[in-house]
Amino acid sequence: MKSKLYYLLAMLFIAACSSPKYAYHFDRYDYNSGKKGNKVDVAKMENEVSPIQAEQLLASKENTMVLPLEKKEPSVKEEIKKTYVQMSKSERKAFRADVKKYLKEKKESVKATKSTNAMDNDLKLAAIFGAVGLVALIISGDVFYIIGGIAMIIGVVFFVKWLVRQ
Repeated sequence: MKSKLYYLLAMLFIAACSSPKYAYHFDRYDYNSGKKGNKVDVAKMENEVSPIQAEQLLASKENTMVLPLEKKEPSVKEEIKKTYVQMSKSERKAFRADVKKYLKEKKESVKATKSTNAMDNDLKLAAIFGAVGLVALIISGDVFYIIGGIAMIIGVVFFVKWLVRQ
């Protein structure tokens, strides 16, 4: 009984896919409809320039040029460079040690270790439940169809949770 239903569904699917594209129009389809378009007059599209009056001035009479004022603010990099250059050898050594210590603390912080994780927990669960659901659906059988469907739904829920947090 089940195989007859599958054969019937397969035949309906094949028949639906092989039907003509415009079958719903029957005899009334206009095959030139795609070729027809709104014709635009090229003459109207050209830029119409109004005539210039001889008495009207279009530019300034003066020869002065207005330049924008540019304020040059001292950059932070130059200040840091100057102060580092002005340091003595022992101060530079202490400064480098402080920088290394600061970078080491940043590298070992909790945020840094969390950001290096390859996959989030919800994404892992989504992948696991999705794989279990897919395998259960491939194995087939009434019980496995139910288990596979439930596992796929749970996997989709975890995947959506992960997407919302991104």
